[in-house]
Amino acid sequence: MAKRSSTSERTKQIALVALGVLLLGAVVYQFFLSGPAAKPKRTTQPGALAAGSSTASNSAAPAAPKARQLGAAAQQEAMMQALLSDTTPLNLRMASGGGKTESGARGNIFGYYKPPPPPPAKQPDPPPIQLTSLQPQTAVAGTPKPVTLVVTGNKIPADAQMFIDGSPRATKRISETQLSTVISPADYSSARGMNIDVKSKSNPAENSNSIQFLVQQAPEPQFIFKGRLGSVNQPQYHYAVVELNSTKEIKRAKVGDTIMGIWRVDAITADGIEVTLTQYDIKRRVQLQERK
Repeated sequence: MAKRSSTSERTKQIALVALGVLLLGAVVYQFFLSGPAAKPKRTTQPGALAAGSSTASNSAAPAAPKARQLGAAAQQEAMMQALLSDTTPLNLRMASGGGKTESGARGNIFGYYKPPPPPPAKQPDPPPIQLTSLQPQTAVAGTPKPVTLVVTGNKIPADAQMFIDGSPRATKRISETQLSTVISPADYSSARGMNIDVKSKSNPAENSNSIQFLVQQAPEPQFIFKGRLGSVNQPQYHYAVVELNSTKEIKRAKVGDTIMGIWRVDAITADGIEVTLTQYDIKRRVQLQERK
């Protein structure tokens, strides 16, 4: 009984070993010795296509999702390769002074939009009367004589009148292109600009452009009166002692002499001297400057 049981156990062991060897051989053959399965040949015959349509659709249906996944991956890979192969430099220039920078094919990351400026306002039409010149153009304030102003222009009407700072003036027509008026010393007693224009008496809308007459500041004596020399009873022999501002040089001058070549001495007193600017006949008084 014991001998029969031992023989049965050995037989089972031999069978298990043989079965394991067969299983191992099948695995080796399946993964290492067998080739890939042959793909079915495609046919363009209409009959074959119709006959195997159901079988082909059944067999191809499970593989469709895998094909779509591979297509999306291939598209992403192609896009990545295209981006990596683009070597066009980016436009990184900053916008200077505002406005919109020029952008290349790939854009400009620093560019920003600024609306264009509004169109310039329409310039008014020129006046009908065109003044081209004025003589004289300047005068010195304080000159004790009248000045005749003459304007020259085009399209001056027969009844034209000159205006100074908006006030009408007595006007003389010299010719078809020239008018004149006279200003008194009181009209230009101070330094300023005076606007000269022309208008028609019958039609004020027929006016002209404006020309400026410039009144300059009168020069002042550039010396100091330091005192008087001479006898009190003989004023004709008196001398004025002056000091030049620029050089501090001391000069003596009697009545009729000129100081600095332009100021004539008219009178000498104990507290000042009377002088005249010979170029413009402008009179000034220079007070005595007390010694410090």
